[in-house]
Amino acid sequence: MTTPSTPLPATNGPSAMRASLISGLTGGLMGAVVSALINYALIGVPSSATANALNHALSGLISGFAAGFLGLRAHQRKVSAAAETEAEAERADQ
Repeated sequence: MTTPSTPLPATNGPSAMRASLISGLTGGLMGAVVSALINYALIGVPSSATANALNHALSGLISGFAAGFLGLRAHQRKVSAAAETEAEAERADQ
């Protein structure tokens, strides 16, 4: 009796659109959390509309920087992991 074969894992990654959506949603969620924490814990309730606009600009700047920085770090980590995998495969072929 033969045993059923298991399918091979997919070797290609997600599409560029899917990866972009996942990255965008992750960055947006991180930005929203950081912005909410900054507004609640550090800035407080503004006394005027101008102060409110400045507070939102400041929290947007900080959360945007955090999302961009963490996104860059995640990209660098992914690229270095792919390079290591490729190098290991190359060594195995020799």
